[in-house]
Amino acid sequence: MSKSLFSIFVLVLLFSCRTPKYTYTFDAGKYLDFGQGKWVLNDARSNSGIMDGELQSLSERQFREILGDSLVSIHEIRMNRLIPPEIGFELTREELIDLGKATGCDYLINISGRVINSGAGSLSNPTNDYTYYAANESSVSIWIHDLNSGILLSTSQVRSILTDQGSHFDNKDKFPVLIMDSHSAMLSGARKLIKKYGKYRVD
Repeated sequence: MSKSLFSIFVLVLLFSCRTPKYTYTFDAGKYLDFGQGKWVLNDARSNSGIMDGELQSLSERQFREILGDSLVSIHEIRMNRLIPPEIGFELTREELIDLGKATGCDYLINISGRVINSGAGSLSNPTNDYTYYAANESSVSIWIHDLNSGILLSTSQVRSILTDQGSHFDNKDKFPVLIMDSHSAMLSGARKLIKKYGKYRVD
């Protein structure tokens, strides 16, 4: 392959990237008042341990755009208050109220990510095998609790799916295409879902 053709090939890869389709669900609390109280962001968790740190950083950054100085991370709280090393996602009403007293915060934000399927990898190679099918799937869920009353204020989810399929048509002149992997889609989904909260805020 000549240098010019190789350069064209690289450019095609760089500028031909397929992204997933995202589906959003708000089971409760789509419209929230973010203009009052103190909000604590719990440690983000996923079944992809290597991405937990990035999911946490992204979530804190995006929620801070909505809440400003009203948002504190659980790590900041631990520097000044005696609280458990790990805060569970399934707390009872009494446990939530106790957590509010221990943290001095009014609301708790929990975020969980899940990689469902990584069958498509990160590169799609054109194929005429019409039986070929693979998918990258992930999801992110958010729960927001009122720590004064111990009730669940909001629960939402974003699900991403990107499919890679063979075709009956001639693909000999087509180039491989970069596709977003499940882990990156999980982070992208978290960012998009948190932005929805900013879009629907009512304060």
